[in-house]
Amino acid sequence: MPNGHVHYEACDQLLWKFTEQEYPAFRIDRYHYSRIVRVLHLRGVRGYAPNPRWETFQPPEYWLGKAPKREVVEAVAAKYVKALQALLTSNPNDALHPSVRGASMVLFWFELGWAVRIGDYFLYTRTGDEPLRVIEKPGPALPPDVELTDEQRAEWNKIMGNLATDVGVDGLMSGIKPEECVCDLRGVTELLCSTTPLHHAPSWPRIAASSVYSAECSGLVVEAMRAHGLQRETDQLTTRWRRPEGE
Repeated sequence: MPNGHVHYEACDQLLWKFTEQEYPAFRIDRYHYSRIVRVLHLRGVRGYAPNPRWETFQPPEYWLGKAPKREVVEAVAAKYVKALQALLTSNPNDALHPSVRGASMVLFWFELGWAVRIGDYFLYTRTGDEPLRVIEKPGPALPPDVELTDEQRAEWNKIMGNLATDVGVDGLMSGIKPEECVCDLRGVTELLCSTTPLHHAPSWPRIAASSVYSAECSGLVVEAMRAHGLQRETDQLTTRWRRPEGE
């Protein structure tokens, strides 16, 4: 097309807007015939976001080769952490205090089967015809000698899911390491990636059982995004992807 866009039906985004100032403002970029997708947003406090010098942002190269090993993706994740950290400190006149600046990002290489997820994104994947399952966010591990009931473990996972795992001015928060932000998508047939914790919504069992592009799943996801967005007074974004037939 004249503007360089290449149509890719396998991936799109659902955006629920609550704020006129678009907070957080999502930056969505597509590369390599749209099969590489990056979503990035910055957060602050009480509706205020950092005001960096975007022209200074220098993301690392995203080309990994035809069959990259995990350590190659981990190296890219580490470089992105440093690039986002530099972005947050790029404007010496930023009125927002450094301690409340944060950056979140998810980067998908759909054809290669890898992703880097940093910060405020919840990831759900399906293999074959099984229900969508939660890919837990990285966080502090339990001591090996601690045993939890199913109810206690669910509560622990909920607490871990609410930990700040985005990039701050001093790097990744909550003691997270860049390599923990890498997700293996090889074999995945469908996914949802959302700023909304969909697995906490009452409708999650129905969402998990439905195809991500079905009318039922789409409607339930938007309802969950709206409920979470109203509670947080922020815009919400969900990325959807389904593996094309024959791939």
